[in-house]
Amino acid sequence: MINKLTYGATALDNQDHLHGSIVVNIFRCSNLLERIGRKLAAEVGLTSVHQWFILSALSDGDLSLRQLGKNTLVTKQNMTGMIERLKQGQFVKTYECQDDRRITLVSLTEKGKQALQHLDRFGITNNEASFEHIKLEELSSFNKCLQQLIDNMNDDH
Repeated sequence: MINKLTYGATALDNQDHLHGSIVVNIFRCSNLLERIGRKLAAEVGLTSVHQWFILSALSDGDLSLRQLGKNTLVTKQNMTGMIERLKQGQFVKTYECQDDRRITLVSLTEKGKQALQHLDRFGITNNEASFEHIKLEELSSFNKCLQQLIDNMNDDH
């Protein structure tokens, strides 16, 4: 019985250590991505990586402020400020929804589309180097794990 308890405690300790290590590595990766992304974003006149996320979210079509916040995990207060800065930089424009004037929609301007194309080109090059020695199956599994982790931590879940 003692062996089972000892083994169980060791397994839990190992699992706790693994969880902690994963969180630390995600933070380390996030810091590196932020540094690289900030540099690329600055090349096109953006002031943050979050602005890049917003432009990317809009690449498939116009979205409401609420949808943008949900897609980018940014609060409504922060989203409003970021959209205002993007409007000042002429990357996006806003307009009222025809069906419901309470809803503000956001769309990319031509300048926003060009900035996103530039960022995508350089992002692809950086991504190729970053993921160079990782197999497609590993990347797919990793992506699923990250999505599940985000879902588990998300307040809306």
